[in-house]
Amino acid sequence: MICPVLLQFPDPVVTVTTKGWRVPEPLAAQRVRRDRPALAHLPLSWPLATLDGAALRHNIESVARLCAEAGVEIAPHLKTTMAPLVLQAQLAAGAWGATVATPAQARTALSWGTPQVLLANELVDAGDAGDLIERVVGAPEGTQLWCYVDSQVGVELLARVAAGRGDRLGVLIELGVPGRRTGVRTVADAVALAQAARAAGLRVLGVAGYEGSVTGTTRPDDLARVGEYLAALRQLADELVTGGLLADPAAPVVISAGGSSFVDVVLDVLPGPLPGGAPVRVLLRSGAYVAHDHGLYSRTDPWSRIPGSARLRPAVQVLGQVLSVPEQGLALVGVGRRDVPFDQDLPVPLLVHPRANGRRTPRQAAGRSVELNDQHLYLRDEPGLVPGDLLALGISHPCTLFDKWRILPLVEGDRVVDLVETYF
Repeated sequence: MICPVLLQFPDPVVTVTTKGWRVPEPLAAQRVRRDRPALAHLPLSWPLATLDGAALRHNIESVARLCAEAGVEIAPHLKTTMAPLVLQAQLAAGAWGATVATPAQARTALSWGTPQVLLANELVDAGDAGDLIERVVGAPEGTQLWCYVDSQVGVELLARVAAGRGDRLGVLIELGVPGRRTGVRTVADAVALAQAARAAGLRVLGVAGYEGSVTGTTRPDDLARVGEYLAALRQLADELVTGGLLADPAAPVVISAGGSSFVDVVLDVLPGPLPGGAPVRVLLRSGAYVAHDHGLYSRTDPWSRIPGSARLRPAVQVLGQVLSVPEQGLALVGVGRRDVPFDQDLPVPLLVHPRANGRRTPRQAAGRSVELNDQHLYLRDEPGLVPGDLLALGISHPCTLFDKWRILPLVEGDRVVDLVETYF
């Protein structure tokens, strides 16, 4: 289904304070879209993060197609990009809505006119809960807010704040993993919580969980554990159906899972009628797929484990300038923790763009990142570098990249076709 909603957000404008640019005067996205300037001809500074438009489009369309073929839906996690231009493309490709992690992210998504927002956490602050419900009630018809519950405290708070105006609020019972993140720890306790939620007048729509809490590896025994957890989600959904705990018994029960690292297992376990024949509505929440990477997700890419799927493509590069070559075999590059993710891996050297003495033909990088400071990257074993050369870097874990950049150029080939603004 093509999204009929056009999100509403300000057109980005690059100014003198925008990292990665040294514009003599404000540069509006409207002008960039009109002129499609060459990246090399823009007044850029370093470091600079860029987005590959073709890769973004490929990733969005590939995942949308896989979801459609599998009979599941996706609410891309907005925490990855917090970029309305990217979310608009995902909605246009058929996304159900957006997943968010915090009330602030939910407010932002609703302010753009996002029609359906899933807050993948429990609301525990009455002020935030009341504010979000007020915004949803005042939004266009059809706007919905779904959120998790995993405690009696959360149920009571939502019931109190939403009293008399909760028809656009849906709740999912979250099933967790012992010793890990949020969520009720057993199916029995989750059923009891669902009973409390229904008794309090909340609209229970289904269940949710995060299979990534089970393990971080793809060893066969760990994949089996992920499958067992997802089977428990289905069991919980079945007990909600048989117990008459859903707000609308005629509607499919919602089962929501993450889908970033183990989507192949998710698609193998979750879809299909429950044992009693009740239909299910599987809703994925993956966000990282849209940008992919050269590290964590390239190693674990679960989408490539699905027969007939196309491999996702890394869509982010960070360009940094060689600042110093103080000794043989070591170069210091002007890229640091304020510019690139470092929670999973260090940046991956991709290309060297020589700039000294008029040399501009890029070559494959051979070096390796060995250390990262606030503003410096230590590069080893890259021959022939001189200060002023540019190094193109791939990243690992896109969910901790976009928060470091306010405006990123969207590049098609050697042309900048738009500006992508983030709202962290």
